[in-house]
Amino acid sequence: MKILAVASEKLEITPWAGRSGPAERLYWPVRYACKMKCNGHEVYAVANGAGPVLAELAVDTAVERAGPFQLLLSFGLCGALDPSFAVGDICTAVSVSDGASTWHARPLPGAKEIRLLSINRFLADRGEKAAWAAKGFQAVEMEAAAPAAYAARKGLPFIAVKVISDRAEENFALDFNEFRDSAGNFERGRIALAALKRPFLYLPDLLRMATRGPTVSATLGEFLVKSTF
Repeated sequence: MKILAVASEKLEITPWAGRSGPAERLYWPVRYACKMKCNGHEVYAVANGAGPVLAELAVDTAVERAGPFQLLLSFGLCGALDPSFAVGDICTAVSVSDGASTWHARPLPGAKEIRLLSINRFLADRGEKAAWAAKGFQAVEMEAAAPAAYAARKGLPFIAVKVISDRAEENFALDFNEFRDSAGNFERGRIALAALKRPFLYLPDLLRMATRGPTVSATLGEFLVKSTF
């Protein structure tokens, strides 16, 4: 099967690629892309940054360069909305919603089945997380809606597999939404400058993300390399 797998960051791809065997770097006009084999499948993995605009561009680029595909997969980090979820839990969506539209997703065995919220906003406040949880969502991220919508338009199967990187009760002092460019990219330079100006308030947030990101991405990579799509 020929699979298009869409993430946000390279760090979400490399643990899976590293466990699947040699990966071929693809020099496409996106942040990172590679081609690999996984359990007999041909996988094109693309990361192009945060949010639906950049995820849609990743899908369009991949389809133009290597399509058509037989299955679309969204994978990477997500935040818990359900207080029972712990950091490192693997979740698989039965549906993906941007708050207005909802798309069906095919769950993978071995992961917690969830209703996944995919919005163009980083949820930093536990009160805001609780409000979405009250609507029945159990985890949140920013990219899955674009490949889900594409798969629905083309009549293709769609899977979303995510790993929890922050708990529902956790707050972030730093509002990362204030540091995005017009395309939706988080501007790392501005974020670093803000942290330097208020280190005691903001640096714990950045350190938490920097240490958890690689760890939970490795957990997700272990899961994906053993998965049958």
